[in-house]
Amino acid sequence: MHPATHGTKEEWFENESFWEDFYPVLFPDELFEQAQEEMEKIFDLIDHPVHSVLDLCCGPGRFAGLLAREGYQVTGVDRTPFLLEIAKREYADTKNVEWVLSDMREFVRQESYDLVLNLYTSFGYFKDPAEDLLVLKNIANSLRPGGSFVIEVMGKEVMAKDFEPITASKTGDGLFVQAHEILENWNRIRTEWTLIKEGNVKTFTFEHSLYAASDLIRLCELAGFSDIRVFGDFDGSPYDHSALLLVITGKKR
Repeated sequence: MHPATHGTKEEWFENESFWEDFYPVLFPDELFEQAQEEMEKIFDLIDHPVHSVLDLCCGPGRFAGLLAREGYQVTGVDRTPFLLEIAKREYADTKNVEWVLSDMREFVRQESYDLVLNLYTSFGYFKDPAEDLLVLKNIANSLRPGGSFVIEVMGKEVMAKDFEPITASKTGDGLFVQAHEILENWNRIRTEWTLIKEGNVKTFTFEHSLYAASDLIRLCELAGFSDIRVFGDFDGSPYDHSALLLVITGKKR
């Protein structure tokens, strides 16, 4: 299955060079090292047995591969060939995992999973909220009755609280600079990433939707979910002034 092209203009996330150039920034080693702990916390938020898992926008497979190694039946879906190839290489000796090249607006497997994951701010890529709703409906259709989803994003409230127009940090032997611009009355954010390393400069600009907790709850309700809960981190902390993330869960009726 191959990703469909939506519209005639290439979307930023369809640009393979972005994922290749900024892979060390997007997926540092410590991100993989903390996956086990995060996954244990995610399961603590789910109050039912899980046998099959869909990792939607699985990237290089840090959760999908981990779950498969622990014996779960896993499907890892991503629309980026570069990232999927890394996952396939890293987990080549792992059974119980299927890697699928597909766009999350397209991928549906009717009532096939107990749990659907969409993590690391992989929700909100699309400018039209109707496409985000379509993704949620696809998730609902892919879940078995009583199954759950877990989505992790950077909530609008968290972003507003800690907003910095420009940040810079060291990464390996380089410098990573981020410049942010709020668009459409806090509905979108435009970000320019610049990576300076060994005299080379790579720059990429992309946009992302910003969802408040109430907005995301409403979308999940429209998609047909119930028992919708919002947390400020994977520990299940309240989504309040101290929240670090927006973690939302819900069940298929």
